[in-house]
Amino acid sequence: MEPQYDLIIIGSGAAGTSAATRAYRLGARRVAMVERGPLWGTCVNTGCIPTKLLLAVGDLSYYGDHGHRGLGVETRLDLRQLLGEKRDLMQRLRERKVRRIFGEFGVELVEGAARFVSPREIEVKGRRMEAGGFIIATGSTPSVPPVEGLAGVPYLTSTGALDLEEVPGSMVIVGGRALGLEFAQLFAHLGSRVTLLQRGPRILPEEEPEISTALADALGGEGIAIHTGAELLRARREGDGVSVTARVTGAGEKFTGDRLLLATGRSPNTRDLGLAACGVKVDGRGAIPVDETQQTSAPRIWAAGDVTGEPMLEPWAGVGGAVAAENALTGKGRRLDRSSLPHAVFTTPQVAAVGLTEAQARGRGIAVRCRSVSLEGVSRAMMAGDTRGLVKMVAEEESGKVLGVHICAPLASEILGAGVLAVKFGLTTRDLAGTFPLFPTMAGVIQDCARMFHRPGGAG
Repeated sequence: MEPQYDLIIIGSGAAGTSAATRAYRLGARRVAMVERGPLWGTCVNTGCIPTKLLLAVGDLSYYGDHGHRGLGVETRLDLRQLLGEKRDLMQRLRERKVRRIFGEFGVELVEGAARFVSPREIEVKGRRMEAGGFIIATGSTPSVPPVEGLAGVPYLTSTGALDLEEVPGSMVIVGGRALGLEFAQLFAHLGSRVTLLQRGPRILPEEEPEISTALADALGGEGIAIHTGAELLRARREGDGVSVTARVTGAGEKFTGDRLLLATGRSPNTRDLGLAACGVKVDGRGAIPVDETQQTSAPRIWAAGDVTGEPMLEPWAGVGGAVAAENALTGKGRRLDRSSLPHAVFTTPQVAAVGLTEAQARGRGIAVRCRSVSLEGVSRAMMAGDTRGLVKMVAEEESGKVLGVHICAPLASEILGAGVLAVKFGLTTRDLAGTFPLFPTMAGVIQDCARMFHRPGGAG
């Protein structure tokens, strides 16, 4: 007997919507999307869209004259109106997606929590639904570390932090990766006194050390107190605020603030899906392992996005959802390669990178040469009044093939495009050095860095 649906997508975030779009373009017309929470997932509701809007406004409020003499700028922050702007933007995006996915594409929306009852069937609010293929795209939620006393403290995660109607006078943030750093600068720019605690020896531990140091210096220069090597021990109420005790360089130290924000990562949403009933395995962190085709351990079931674990990035979720839908519907076995997948931290200056770090390349036994360029000598950065940061390029020693590009700079995410193409298509430093970037632009720093490989004594 033919199944009721060609494809059932569980989750409506970036992976789910991308899967629905690809299914429509492949001609599938019996497609259902199951969603238990707010439509459209983390990016629209509590991630990329609202945080970057608030960061942009925070930058305008904080930098004012942007270091230019003769320019006097005064700003007045009305957080309630700003939150209203955020809600309006999110609502417009939600409505546009509703018209497209459930209107134009004809996908059936089923509201409720899905649970597998067999490898071919799920149940939603007592309704059984059978499909030829399934895509699990249930995303992730903020993870909370087990810390003594935390249950008695009104802490925030990234979700609640976006809805604060008053700027705290002071804030303690735990976590020194992208999420923690973006919120640290956001609240600092809005007027909070921010203390950031990072368990590891440096912020952004996966980035090049030079990049981590450059961003730490920039944030520290704006008054954000960064403490690395800080192991969280306990949390307590402290009057109307909170206190956190952490072991820093072997000694216990107490940090206080009006609010506590936990930015300690995210956990895949796999609980209560009934995965044992369909044969889908999870790893020790609760993520669903998939192969290069996005196939899970079970036939006819694929997964994409945050639910599959790191990297938890919107572009990766989108591509993964599309590939999962294509393979579920056509059986072509299309494979994904993430070697040229970029990532970014949207502070100011930003951090953006693609490909291998120097340590990763050497760890693979690859002989490499590296060069870097400081923004202090870049004309466009000087004009903009912000020369914080650098570009570092990693290239194979013998061939000159670009293996990685790493940037800390204003608009680093916009500059990185040439680096992504170089890594994806195997371009060399000589290829990049021979391009013609517009002048004066920040993007020209990629060519500047590539040229350093071909100058005598150009160690940079």
